[in-house]
Amino acid sequence: MNRIAVYLLFIIIFPTGGLTAEKLVISQWLSSGAQQVNYPAFHTHENTQGESFSDRDLLVFEHLSLKDIFPEQDMPFLWPTNGSQTWTPVYSDSNGYVFPGNQETPLYPQVAYLATYITPNRWISAQLEIKSPYLLEAWLNGTKIGTKGSVETEENTIGKVTQELTLTQGTHLLIIKTLRPPDEGLEWKVMANLEVKEPFRPDNIHLGLSPKNIKNINHLLDGIKISSISPSPDGTYYAVQYSQTLPPSNQSESWTEVKRSHDGSVIHSYRHSRASRFSWLPKSNVISFTTTQDGKTSLHWHHMETGEQRIIIKKIENFRSFRWTPDEKVVIYAIREEGSGTDLTMRQVINMSDRQPQWRHRDFLFKLDVASGIRTRLTYGNVTTSLQDISPDSQYLLISQSRPDYQERPYSKQHLYLMNIMTLAVDTILANERWSINASFSPDGTKLLATGGPNAFGGAGITTPDHIIPNNYDTQAYIFDLEKRSVTCFTRDFNPAVSSAYWHPATSQIFLLAVDEDYRRIYRYDIRREQFSLIDTGIDFVSGMNASDHGQVLAFWGNQANDHSKAFNLDLRNNRVSILEDTESQTYRHVRFGDVHDWDFTASSGVHIKGRYYLPPDFDPENNYPVIVYYYGGTTPVGRTFGGRYPFNIWAGHGYVVYVLQPSGAIGFGQSFSAAHVNNWGITVADEIIEGTQMFLEAHPFTNPKKVGCAGASYGGFMTMLLTTRTDIFAAAISHAGISSISSYWGEGYWGYAYSALATADSFPWNNQDIYIGQSPLFHADKVTTPLLLITGDSDTNVPPGESIQMFTALKLLDRPVELVLVKGEDHHILTYNKRIQWHNAIMGWWDKYLKDEPEWWEDQFPAKNY
Repeated sequence: MNRIAVYLLFIIIFPTGGLTAEKLVISQWLSSGAQQVNYPAFHTHENTQGESFSDRDLLVFEHLSLKDIFPEQDMPFLWPTNGSQTWTPVYSDSNGYVFPGNQETPLYPQVAYLATYITPNRWISAQLEIKSPYLLEAWLNGTKIGTKGSVETEENTIGKVTQELTLTQGTHLLIIKTLRPPDEGLEWKVMANLEVKEPFRPDNIHLGLSPKNIKNINHLLDGIKISSISPSPDGTYYAVQYSQTLPPSNQSESWTEVKRSHDGSVIHSYRHSRASRFSWLPKSNVISFTTTQDGKTSLHWHHMETGEQRIIIKKIENFRSFRWTPDEKVVIYAIREEGSGTDLTMRQVINMSDRQPQWRHRDFLFKLDVASGIRTRLTYGNVTTSLQDISPDSQYLLISQSRPDYQERPYSKQHLYLMNIMTLAVDTILANERWSINASFSPDGTKLLATGGPNAFGGAGITTPDHIIPNNYDTQAYIFDLEKRSVTCFTRDFNPAVSSAYWHPATSQIFLLAVDEDYRRIYRYDIRREQFSLIDTGIDFVSGMNASDHGQVLAFWGNQANDHSKAFNLDLRNNRVSILEDTESQTYRHVRFGDVHDWDFTASSGVHIKGRYYLPPDFDPENNYPVIVYYYGGTTPVGRTFGGRYPFNIWAGHGYVVYVLQPSGAIGFGQSFSAAHVNNWGITVADEIIEGTQMFLEAHPFTNPKKVGCAGASYGGFMTMLLTTRTDIFAAAISHAGISSISSYWGEGYWGYAYSALATADSFPWNNQDIYIGQSPLFHADKVTTPLLLITGDSDTNVPPGESIQMFTALKLLDRPVELVLVKGEDHHILTYNKRIQWHNAIMGWWDKYLKDEPEWWEDQFPAKNY
């Protein structure tokens, strides 16, 4: 017969400090049962400090790590003295107590673990109180929050632990470890309650036994992530690079492991070895890598099948990069020569790029003949020489140089050369190329596979009419014949924008990683048939890919919009996909996600605008949800990534409907669409966002049109500021690292003038004030009525913090609702672990304040000061 457990929810109401407080008794737990523990040998002896081993010492000893455990009913609980047991539900009595073990007086010390899940439906503060006559520790989300180290001898003097808690929306694990010493006769019992005060209510908290959760910032940042994966030349092995944060510090670690492809078994792990820059040799199952110590770098060689290891290059200063020739006889490597005068008190700035700390450094190429050990300097001069590729016969280097030219956009000229490795003779392939390219050799060495904007090769990739300036961020792919010096752009009529291209020797086909609307996908190009075919990877967003040069394997890694990143193997013979690495399945095993749906609209201008929206996990179409509208509005679409700076599924988990749209001007939709970005600076994009938001709200009755927020970063931050000058449909807005004055960004940001060379082609503050003033939010600040959060790293060199500061100044003088948050020491991206969490919490607090009328999270982070 099944046992049916009945439990009660106790709520005790009493006044405190003028506010009503209510105590919520935690009445259901998962129990490990009583487990015997032992005092250590010689525990009665005093240690060097004159102290004997105490019951408290036994309590705080970590018998079981609580940092990565999420108990569930009937989940095994392993204990050496009792074998396999399970976590079992227990319920409190009428006084709120649970009894973790047998009440008979024990002959030996006993411990028991009690676990429960606290799930607020909003940010909340509460006081936790735990009572027991015996010793106990309390842990919340793997962090110890309280200890009671005493034992009471009388029933009416039960001790307690109290702790103030602040809980974000989502599920939090509370574990109590309690210890009962031997020969103690009082009942072994534990009681816990949460005291909540106005404006919080007991129904803001759900207490239960399920670890089911929404995605949170720790899911996003913590755990082992896949950074890259690369198969060996024949596909027998693969090298996978991992990264992992090390909370609560701001440190992280990364390492590489080599595994066997058919079963994933580890051949060698380079963790804690200081090894980096891993690269397979061109034709052998040998991996090379570098180690650096005291500023000097060595190049290593490691054979996977024999285990043999060698040091190829020893202790070179300023070592930058390396590549093996296809015959594996020569290493081409780069060394940096540091520029002078970079640390002077009075430093003359030579040009715009000279403001960047590293600009005066130069990299040059060198050659090592591995057999003889003889080294040769290959390049010299006053500009960096970059190695683009090595010919398949190992006879030639494809190298490039770029020189500033401020008389013509994009303000640099590229030179592309073929260098004979033996004679060092140089043949010029391209001279003074205005629009730069990246190139590699075809498998037979007679052609180059190049990528560059539509303007490359004299505009060979342009499909837009003559009167329309193409968006040169819309990268195309070209085949350049070295003998004929002719070029073909084979992606002219291919709408996706090329992220990378690879000419596979074993199949003689070209594989493209391409931005395809808001997806990133892999395409195969059949050169003979001149046909593209989409490879079904099974995921939305491919982060990267690498192929085995002499095998039939292509490895890639990426994610679904609502599923974490994994690494995959693609068999090029049959296009079958299999999983190679899944490092986060345990992290997300309890996380629930809402659905993601496409939603497009046609603007009044006739332009078709793509979009998608994220729903909360427990979506109810009868509810009215606050809405967050996100966009970039610049040259790239907002991809279907799972993480990123703005994780939409975290926002949706907090009860928001998140609408993401792709306004005109983004790449991946064809050149006509992307060209709309040039010399626009939000003229049409703002109208598309406003119109799209209004249409989205009308089409979805479960949205609350009075509680709509908007957000964007960088160019998207500029769009946020611009939107607030043009509409009042938003109840709150967030601009991260946004631009308020286009002219000051153009002149002050490290890359402002260079970005504007493409985005604002031939337009300058002196010849196009309609853009530089007319489209700058700062000059229309008096129209802003929407509460605006300006948030930025105070060390941002891309979009200087002054862009946010001057908008803040204007709105403060206008007495408009605005807040400015500067993140200390951070650049354009907020990367430091703990600052990233604080930055995320500030954003969530702002949304809750204005879109849910719940200001407490924001006020907890930024309490009012009497200044």
